[in-house]
Amino acid sequence: MNITYYPFKPIIINTTKPTLIETSNQKVYTDLISGLKGYSDVIKISDDDFKLVECERAVKWVGDAFVEADLNKMFQGQLQKKIVSKLDDDTRLQLTDLNNKLKSLIFDAAFSLDLPLKVDSEFDPVKLVKYCNVGFVSALNRDPYDIIETVLKTASELKETKILILTNVRNYLSVSQFNELVSLISTLDLNILFIEFSDNR
Repeated sequence: MNITYYPFKPIIINTTKPTLIETSNQKVYTDLISGLKGYSDVIKISDDDFKLVECERAVKWVGDAFVEADLNKMFQGQLQKKIVSKLDDDTRLQLTDLNNKLKSLIFDAAFSLDLPLKVDSEFDPVKLVKYCNVGFVSALNRDPYDIIETVLKTASELKETKILILTNVRNYLSVSQFNELVSLISTLDLNILFIEFSDNR
């Protein structure tokens, strides 16, 4: 993937290492953010053959992971489908049985109301996983490195192909944590862009 911000040369995003854009220019920083969030057309994104790709199809905006990222909102639906895809036949059979028992109990309670009510008999494993409210632990929200690492590992597990864009990463990490993060990224097969604002020219 390539990101172009005229008059600069295209920035090549690849999966072997993160790309870092750091600027002390407020206009450049604002243009990058608004363009990559799809609010303006100052940024152009293209594939490896330089064919233009719409921003919403090319970018997954994370932003400041410590402040903005709601991991459940960002990934919960996809993770629930992924969990369902991992269910083996025996587990599906057990879940079908549990589903039937649950709906039978609900039907009995509804029948006692003497009203024309029905209980849906369809078995939907995604709804069942959703009912179990599978989500990220809340303690994760206290540590910036853990949040960033979880965002990246989850995106990798879900085979994300869009450019993941994170801001202010270096504000939260020590040098050793940042190096550890770069090492992790080299194993994940993700397109990652860090955008930083700096006081240094």
